Amino acid sequence: MTASEEPLVQLANVRIERGGRSILRDVSLQVPRGSITAVLGPSGSGKSTLLAALTGELRPVAGTVTLFGKPIPTGSSALLEMRKSVGVLLQGNGLLTDLTVAENVALPLRTHTRLPAPVLRRLVQMKLHAVGLLAAADAWPRELSGGMARRVALARALALDP
Repeated sequence: MTASEEPLVQLANVRIERGGRSILRDVSLQVPRGSITAVLGPSGSGKSTLLAALTGELRPVAGTVTLFGKPIPTGSSALLEMRKSVGVLLQGNGLLTDLTVAENVALPLRTHTRLPAPVLRRLVQMKLHAVGLLAAADAWPRELSGGMARRVALARALALDP
């Protein structure tokens, strides 16, 4: 199988337990490269747990999770490098209330790169423009509508071009 044919995300017979309770049982899933996939289900069905397995936050007690054709790393530095290539949009947006919209979007860039300030500002502008919120760059999260906050969170998730 070539790299382009290999699934971007693959879970095989994954079981994750928390507090002695099985959250995911025998879950298998393949997400092809270039596809858009939604994980839907009722509250408590394991959607967030599945995402936590994909980011290495939770480890399965059985089965395998691969991302980009490789197992989720176990070492902290390798795990951090893998996470830089993944954008996660949190259910509650996860915006930091003491940072402006632009500062929220810049956060992953400041944390994981050494880009000069002018380049960083331009990237933030590009991401905010992409979600239609360039004019809100200096706004505070509390000043945003729910939909606007969601788009800021999306811009932040895409800041590192995952």
